[in-house]
Amino acid sequence: MFQLQGIVPPLVTPLNEDETIDEAGLERQLSRLLDAGVHGIFFLGTTGEQPALRDAERVKSIRLAKGIVNGRVPLIVGTMASSTARAIDHIREAEREGADAVAVTPPYYYLSRGPEDQIPHYQACAAATGLPVVIYNIPSTTKVALAPATIARIAEIENVKGVKDSSADMAQFLGILSLLRDQPNFGCMVGAPVLAGPALLFGASGVVPAISNIDPQTLLNIYASALAGNNTGLVRLQERVHKLLAIAALGSPIVCFKTALELMGICRHYTTAPLQPLSPEKREALAAILRELELL
Repeated sequence: MFQLQGIVPPLVTPLNEDETIDEAGLERQLSRLLDAGVHGIFFLGTTGEQPALRDAERVKSIRLAKGIVNGRVPLIVGTMASSTARAIDHIREAEREGADAVAVTPPYYYLSRGPEDQIPHYQACAAATGLPVVIYNIPSTTKVALAPATIARIAEIENVKGVKDSSADMAQFLGILSLLRDQPNFGCMVGAPVLAGPALLFGASGVVPAISNIDPQTLLNIYASALAGNNTGLVRLQERVHKLLAIAALGSPIVCFKTALELMGICRHYTTAPLQPLSPEKREALAAILRELELL
């Protein structure tokens, strides 16, 4: 039975310079996260550049990831799109290539007005698949914020099994928890790593933190500390997360994460255009953070 819980990294998608999938880099990155003990993989999310990848590369990447993960943990695939019909196409594509669950945002570009648009979108998407559906609330990119009450109504759909809230708004997340924490087999996940410790203490089922691409062990330790009620350890680890997040402040977060992974020997820094590489000065500043945290 699918359960949305634990530390579920939103994987970067390693690319070659021509924006094709870096197969060796993908295998190295996925393998190191799986070996660390993560509880799932959030694939082709925002950090995975799903909306920017060419169609053939997106499909290929799911197939490759499925082969590498090989059932060890759930593979949750992002299916973001600008319309319901296109989202359904992406959902069916992910299901065909072996996804264990799909993550669905509200459509972007033509912005939905509220629950009168948003609920039918999720009803149609859920009806199009037999896979578990995860609600993906990320207003910074979709420009649409799902209200907690709307999320609770969407959660009534039979195969909707969880929510990833990437609003970075603790009040918003507490509102979601207040409505859904007691719903059986429904996971409430927070996306922002700055909220990891507090969210877990308040009852989150887990975290989908982009920075775990770089340092999965720290996030796994946060989760273990929260489960054990080790608040002192949790505070110390959360402070390390804040230091890690200085990496993402040096430029576009995806560029920064991939540059860090290049420095660590995992994959190259290439991203989808028009995102540009870090300057040599910022690259050195990033390396200094990695050295300080003993990741390099």
